[in-house]
Amino acid sequence: MVEVENMLPRMKLSDRITWAFLIWIFFNLLWLRFVEDYIPQWVGAIIATALGAALIIFGPRPVEEIEDEEEKEEK
Repeated sequence: MVEVENMLPRMKLSDRITWAFLIWIFFNLLWLRFVEDYIPQWVGAIIATALGAALIIFGPRPVEEIEDEEEKEEK
């Protein structure tokens, strides 16, 4: 069985912030094109912000950070 963790690229904080910003813009553009007629844009902005924050907080971390966290847990 393939682990999803190994499939995701490792990103630094700056990478996660950049991707969160790009996702925010892309999501809002899609919202404007397909959903705005039914649900207001501010709802899409809130959802896009939540997605971006989730990526920054829970996004894949560099291998070094994971190893450091595991060493702290062992001690």
